[in-house]
Amino acid sequence: MAVLFTSLISYFFSGLLLFYILKLLFPKKYWFVIGLTVVSMLLPPMTYMSRVSTPDMFIFQFILIFIIGLIKKWSKWGMFVLLFAITFIRPDYITFTLTYIIAVFFFYYFREKKIDISLIAQGTVLLLMYLAIIKFYHYPGWKDVFYDTFMDRRPIISTHPIEVSLKDYLSIIYIKIIYFKKVTLSVSIMIAIVFWRSKDAWVRMISVLFLVNVYIKFFFFPQSAALRFFFPFIFPLFIMMLYVLSKKYNDLKLEKIA
Repeated sequence: MAVLFTSLISYFFSGLLLFYILKLLFPKKYWFVIGLTVVSMLLPPMTYMSRVSTPDMFIFQFILIFIIGLIKKWSKWGMFVLLFAITFIRPDYITFTLTYIIAVFFFYYFREKKIDISLIAQGTVLLLMYLAIIKFYHYPGWKDVFYDTFMDRRPIISTHPIEVSLKDYLSIIYIKIIYFKKVTLSVSIMIAIVFWRSKDAWVRMISVLFLVNVYIKFFFFPQSAALRFFFPFIFPLFIMMLYVLSKKYNDLKLEKIA
């Protein structure tokens, strides 16, 4: 019940954050922003996350704050504090936080021809924190989650040996990817619109980052029927699509983190 209450509160704050984001994108379309906020908050994955005892809704509001940070051009250290909080709350989101830092590092390197040591330090801190959580607090790693959910229910989780063959894994991926086709079609349309409407390399890179994380999550956790696991990465891609479309109405510019 405590986690459920947290999900309900997070749902409320996520609605406020989403309204704020859409207001940034469409500052002169007040009623459109209200309508889109209501429709988005009534999406089945959103309402489902709000009424189950999982941390998905809680972490979703931090993903929305991450989007605000991108739009408002927070400093790289401001973004790092947010990435640190995301990883601390959901250690399995280390894939997202590290891929973001790696993407920014290479983007800066190819643009400026300089190596940003601070980004390397940030990534190292996040990785060390993740490893420390797994080691000292017995947080289940990807192998535990995948095995326990899809391969074989262990009679005693802490003692039963984990045995997952590559053949077993590929067979699961083959079956699950078929049922993932709706998500694949949706994200393909959104990324196509982003690349069609925007030539900005930074915008494209951030959009691809969210797209890649959808499939990183899938290949580590191939539960295609549970959209809540992927929605926190799909929805930001939807926001990026709205961002590039919003440029028709205003001159908002999403710039790289300085």
